[in-house]
Amino acid sequence: MHIFPRYIEDGFGWSYGSEEKAVNAEIAERIRKQLRVDSVVGNIVTITVDRPLGSYHPEHKDMYYPINYGYVEGIMAPDGEEQDAYILGVDEAVEKFTGTVIAVVHRNDDVEEKWVVVPSGMNFTKEEIMEQIYFQEQYFDSKIMV
Repeated sequence: MHIFPRYIEDGFGWSYGSEEKAVNAEIAERIRKQLRVDSVVGNIVTITVDRPLGSYHPEHKDMYYPINYGYVEGIMAPDGEEQDAYILGVDEAVEKFTGTVIAVVHRNDDVEEKWVVVPSGMNFTKEEIMEQIYFQEQYFDSKIMV
């Protein structure tokens, strides 16, 4: 915080050049994204699985799901649908799963973000996460945020 002494008609003003404003907007957006990630990672959530391990996408019949994939009921994502989530560390098809959010997959070219949820106490590196979700994220410019 800065405190500036002020006097009537002192001519004081604060302005940014257009270049600095663009840089500040970029920094602000990075901070907003990280705050969203920080507010989610570590939370325990329950996923309703609508695309179980071993299934195929209902519209894109060639997209096979090597992991369980679903959504968190009641939490709305920026696309207007319930929050999607990948489930890692579970070797069988499940209908529901409760676990810990360990990462957020941010898509630079889409409005959605996906959560990565695992059994309590389990963890994966960014590389391990990307390896398991590549089947879908290969079509997007994605970044894993932890």
